[in-house]
This record gives sequence, C-alpha cells and structure tokens, in this order.
Amino acid sequence: MENNDGGESDLQTLRPKPVFLLLLDGWGIAAAGEANAISSARIPNFFKLAKEYPAAILEAGAGSVNARYLRLGAGKSFEDENSEVSSDLTKIISDNGLKQLKIFDSERLAALTSFFNGHREERIIGEEWLAISSKNDKQYFDIFLSLKRIVRESLKAIKSGNYDFIVAAAPILDSAASSLGAVDIIKAAEALDKAIRQLAKEIVDRQGVLLISSTHGNAERTKDMVTDLVDKDITDNPVPLIIVGPMFKGKTIGLKDAPDGDLSLLEPAGNLADVAPTILDLLEIEKNDLMAGVTLIVND
Repeated sequence: MENNDGGESDLQTLRPKPVFLLLLDGWGIAAAGEANAISSARIPNFFKLAKEYPAAILEAGAGSVNARYLRLGAGKSFEDENSEVSSDLTKIISDNGLKQLKIFDSERLAALTSFFNGHREERIIGEEWLAISSKNDKQYFDIFLSLKRIVRESLKAIKSGNYDFIVAAAPILDSAASSLGAVDIIKAAEALDKAIRQLAKEIVDRQGVLLISSTHGNAERTKDMVTDLVDKDITDNPVPLIIVGPMFKGKTIGLKDAPDGDLSLLEPAGNLADVAPTILDLLEIEKNDLMAGVTLIVND
C-alpha cells in the first residue's frame, strides 16, 4: 500500500514484520505423566513465553499430517487431505503484495508447500521456498542437525527484513517420537526449547510477532498406558498456540491465562482453522468468506 505521497502508509508502518509461524510438529498438549516425554523435558523458555504472552490450546482434529497442513493453510477444517480448497493463506498474502518464505526439510516438503497451499504445486508471486538438507556429512538423516539448520536459516531470514510472513516447520519432535527412544525424544524437546528462545528474542527485538504452534501431537503420548506398549503414532490431542510480540506481552487478547504456563489446564480456544485468520489479522489483511476459521485475537 502507498499513501498519497507515494511512501509507505501508516498501516504498513505499524504492521509487525515479520509475522513468523513456527510449527513444532509432534508437540501435543496433555497432562504430565509417564507417557508424556515433553513433561519430562527441561523447557523453561516455552513455559516462560506461555506465562508472559497470550497462550491457548487448539483442537488439531483427526487425519493425516497432510490433512492437518491443508486445514492450517486453508483456514477451514478438512478430514481428508484430498479435499478441494477454494482459498488459502499463501494466495491471500500474495494477492496483497506481501513477501513470504517457507522453510522446511524433506520431512515437510509436501506438507508445507502443496498441502499448506491448497494443493498448489508451484510458487506464486512473492512466495519463496527454502529446503533444508537434513543429512550429515555421512549422508545420514540427522534430526538435530536439521533443526540447527532450520533455526540458522530462520534467523537469517528474520534479520534480512525481506519478508512479511515466514513459516518454518521443525518436525524434530515428531521424528524423534516416531522412531527413537525416550531419551532422544526428551533431547529433541529441549533442543526445540532453545530454538524457541533464539527465534523469540530476534523477532521481539525487531518488533515482529512469533506464533508458536503445531499441527499434531506425538511426543506427549509415547506409550499406551493400558497395554504398556510403545505408541509412535501421531495423536489427536490439542496443540499449543503462543503469540509472542512486544504489543502482546502481559496481555490475554481474550484468552484465558495458563496457570504457571501449563497449557494442559486450559480448554481449547479454537482449532487449526483459526491460525490462518489470526495471521491475516496480524498482517492487517481481511480474511475472505471462504475461510471458516476466525481470528483468535480480541483486544483486551
């Protein structure tokens, strides 16, 4: 947008930049317990942000990982990953002349490109993709190295000031919970917690907004407590949403406070379909009628 003088409008000046969506796939919300590896991890930064900023839990719904990315990007609930999509967050942002970046490794290539974009296979105007190698020098898949690279590239993108919206998928916790043992799952959660601290500091310092969420749980249920068998499947448990930004510190935006940052004590405030409208709200863009979800931001 431009004003009559040809410069940036007040709206552009006030819009937080960037708005960054960090997806911690595998991070579901459940009460602490023997099967909940996340509750056994040291995650002080996650709890600190959940206490200081608006925090909620969202219904993730059922279905595959791809189906969840589809509803996340479309702002509408779908159970089937093959459902037809009429509108999506990426297209709306592009149509409004803003720049956006998607950061992912091979585990989320299709999810964060095709499915998040409503089955669109090609990039559109103002949209960039950054694929991260998840292999080490010996060509082995390394989930910890992948996270390190995702964080490094995310920080570079934030510092560049080139993007209005960035979304990064960091599936280290899901990868650990689906293939590794309890010790590594806990290490993955703790590595994510350190990444959250780095990204939150950089984004807040630049007057941006960080949304921390997930498309599904996994690490919060590592075994069936009835049969005592290992459970490596994704769950239908709620997922977190924390909105971190200078303008939100100490506020609830209509959401209930999480006691001591414990999100498991909350009732769901919405679902995955509400994330896209919330992002559009932060970008000062009106959602269209094709999005069934609603913004979760209500002025205090």
